[in-house]
This record gives sequence, C-alpha cells and structure tokens, in this order.
Amino acid sequence: MSLLHNFFLFYFLFPLIIQAKSLKINPINPFFEDDIGCEKVQYPSEILTPLPYLKECLSTIDGLVVYPGDPYYYNSIKVMNCRYHYFPVVVIYVTTISDIQKSIHCANTLNISVTARSGGHSYEEYGNGGRSGVMVIDVQEFNQININFETKKTAVIGTGNRLGTIYYNLYKAGFLLPAGYCLNVGIGGHATGGGYGMVGRKYGMASDNIVSAEMVTANGTFISPINSNHHPDLFFAIRGAGNAGYGIITSLTFKIYPIWPIVTTINLAYFSDQIELAFIIFAKVVKNLSENLNAYIFLMPKNNNNSYTLSFNATYLGSEDEARSVVKELIELSNPAYIKFEEMPWWEAVKKQSPPFNRQPFKVTSYTIPPQGLSREAIRFLLNFINNMECMTAVFFDVYASDAISRIPVNSSAFIHRNILFVMELETLLDGHSKNVQNMCVKKHLKFSQGFQEKYTSYFCYQDYIDKDLPDWLTRYYGPHVPRLIETKKKYDPDNLFNWKQSIPTELP
Repeated sequence: MSLLHNFFLFYFLFPLIIQAKSLKINPINPFFEDDIGCEKVQYPSEILTPLPYLKECLSTIDGLVVYPGDPYYYNSIKVMNCRYHYFPVVVIYVTTISDIQKSIHCANTLNISVTARSGGHSYEEYGNGGRSGVMVIDVQEFNQININFETKKTAVIGTGNRLGTIYYNLYKAGFLLPAGYCLNVGIGGHATGGGYGMVGRKYGMASDNIVSAEMVTANGTFISPINSNHHPDLFFAIRGAGNAGYGIITSLTFKIYPIWPIVTTINLAYFSDQIELAFIIFAKVVKNLSENLNAYIFLMPKNNNNSYTLSFNATYLGSEDEARSVVKELIELSNPAYIKFEEMPWWEAVKKQSPPFNRQPFKVTSYTIPPQGLSREAIRFLLNFINNMECMTAVFFDVYASDAISRIPVNSSAFIHRNILFVMELETLLDGHSKNVQNMCVKKHLKFSQGFQEKYTSYFCYQDYIDKDLPDWLTRYYGPHVPRLIETKKKYDPDNLFNWKQSIPTELP
C-alpha cells in the first residue's frame, strides 16, 4: 500500500502504536523499516575504492566510519525518496566535537564536499549529499535532551534526535516542543528550515523557538553559543536556512512549554461534492479559530468508489467541550460527512496525528497560499489534475494562519513565510509504475506546479519541503534575505565546503 493509502487507513481506522524506545535509530539498521518501492541498487565500482589517504586520515575517529564495500554501507545510505540513489565516499557517525573537527580537516585536506545528516529525510536526498562522492557526517549520536528544570523554559537538544524521542522525553517531564508531525524526522534539519507542526499556531515555528545553538564551521572551529548576542549573523541564518550549508550544528536550545493535561483530536471528513465548499469555508473560518487549535488538511484522490476524500485533522489544547465550541461554526457551515472528537493525553495525540511512512519514490512541490485562500477555479483545477494523473497524487495543507507565526517580523530570521493561510504540499507517488510512467508523472507534476503557482498561489515556497526542480529557488525560499544569507555563508564557509544543489551559495548565481 502507498503512503497516502496507509495514511487514510491509519487516521480513520486505527491508531498508530509506537514505543518511544524504538525511535532510536542505530546506524546498522535501516532508517525506514519498509522498503516499499525501493530497489537495492548496486553502487558504482569506482566508489568501492576509498579515496587515497582517506582511511588513514580518518583513522583516529572515535565513531563508526563506514566506507563503500563495508557490511553496513548499504544501510548507512538508505534513502527516503527512492527516486535517488547517491553513494558517499564515507559516512561518519560522529560521537564527539573532535570527531567532527577531524572529519572536516580530512575533507578540506582531500577536497571532499561535506553534508550534515540529522534524520535523513530530505525530499531530494541532500542528507546523502544530493550526488555521489561526498562525505556524510551523521550526527545521530548527538542525542542529548537536557531540560533546564530551574527555569522550566528551555531544553538543550542534540541535533541527532528524532522528533518522537524528543516529544516523549519532554512529555515525561511535563513539557512540549513546537515542531512537526512525523516522529521519525530528525530535529536538526527540520527545525533549522522552519519546522511547522502540532502546536505551530499556538507557539510558532520550531525555528522561532531556537534561542541558541552550537556548531562546527568549515575550518573546524567550534562555536558556542550562537545566539542574538554572539554571532548574530549566524543566529539569523540558522533559523530558517540552517539546513542549507553553514556548518555542522550539534545542538539547539529551544523554548519549551508546559503540556496541557488533556487535549482533543478532531477529525472532519468530506467527500467529492462537499470539497469545493469546504475549502471556501476553511479559508473564511480557520484564520479566526483559537490558536489552541492546530490543524492540517489532507486531500485524497478518487478511490474505488470514484470519490475524493478531504479530511480536516486538528489537535485542540483543551477539553472536548471546548474543542466543539471552537469548531462549531466550521462544522455548521461546511457540514462534514464524518465528525469525530476524542480526548486524550498529549503523547497519545502526538502518536495519533503522526502519519506512518514507507520509503518509496515520489515527487513533492510546495506552495504558500495567501490569506484569501484558493479560489473555486483553483480548487477545480487541482481536483481535475489529481483525478487525471496516472500516478497517485494527493495534497496536504498545513494551516498556518495565526498571530504566533505572523506577528514575528520577517526580518527577525531567515524564515519569511509569515502572513499566509496554508503551506500546500503536492505529492505524487511513483511506486508501482514503470520508469517511463514515473518520468511522465513527474513531468506532469512539474508542468501543473508551474501553472498552478503562477496563477493561484504566492511566489514563495517552503524550504523544508525542498524541491530541486523549483526555478528561482533561492528567492522563493528566502525572499529578501538572500544577499544577507550569502554574506554569512562567505564568512563562515568561504570555500563552500558544505555544498549541494540547494545549499546557500557563496555568491549569487
């Protein structure tokens, strides 16, 4: 079954059961347990021979060092998107700052490009370099979670942690962190690219809640702290563009918040003839909903009954009675075919709202939807497209509209997507199709995306949903901050050691 089919079954039919201890990923195990749609690809013969002197240079590393041909090499380069298969010259599971510094020294000495990997969830596989022949520095062993119990306001979190591990450990201590829905995603790339999630409308983006960081730069210097008073240029950059090639971030200090004693999950479902009106109602109503309500919308393509399904999935920080009151107008105006409210503890809501994920080939494009929402014409255009695609295609809408996001000045960090209604994510799944059909579906996806964006959405796109086919990507992701981000890149990585197709360059293209 596909990711989208799994998601539908998961949300409507049964809860996700997950043990926090299972979220720790060992380097010798796959990043994702299910290899649906992924073929085990033989790596090129030339990559089997490590670069001269590389093993000697890295011989004093304390962490696990994996080379092509090693027993764990294939598992160390498992991908999220099975369209791509890249082959690093080495994967280094660093355990100390010294490991990182030694690795960077070797990369500089041998002229090898470097990429950092936190969770390995880049849509374009930049965690494996975005092309073969790079050095991957994996930070999963930087997995500390240190809560400041004196102030009860911050936690120092290693960038190797997955969201699920963080949520569970904070929950046990009575706290939560504003971040994403997918429990297996690494915090390092997610939070430094923005990081919308389950309490975003209440507390803002994950990047908005970063108060300090630690990082190893391209010359091996360990910088701590990085905050508004120390290295403010870098602090600006890493909150929105920190996953775009400034260095190896080893820890992030976040604001944390008390958990609610009870929360309520809400699921509203609509079918084909209701969808157009539901979208119009959403645009009118959601911006005025309590910021205690956080939601995303999921549009499924036609099923065997020739019917679309639209689901409005929300978590309300409070009781069911309060939640029903908050969405009363939305329900009355949109008249959903299915309604479900369920009270539960915070951790149970986290598990319920987190979709399962299977590794498979796919193509994703993001759009930012302005406050007025999508027109009826745009909705019809979208439905017609996904209905006529040979490959399964669906759409997610992250509901942004809130003061917690919009009241933060655009010039306060590298994250610019503030005054918007939704971030829309168009996902085309390619599993089960021949290469020719996959290529055709990707071409149709790209053609639709260009026309849809030019006519119906804003110019900008969300960098955490990275898309290497996006034209003018620097400006679409970072807007007016591009010159500032380039200047910071030149200061901390003048020789562009950390580089891939969509890393911040050292000069304008």
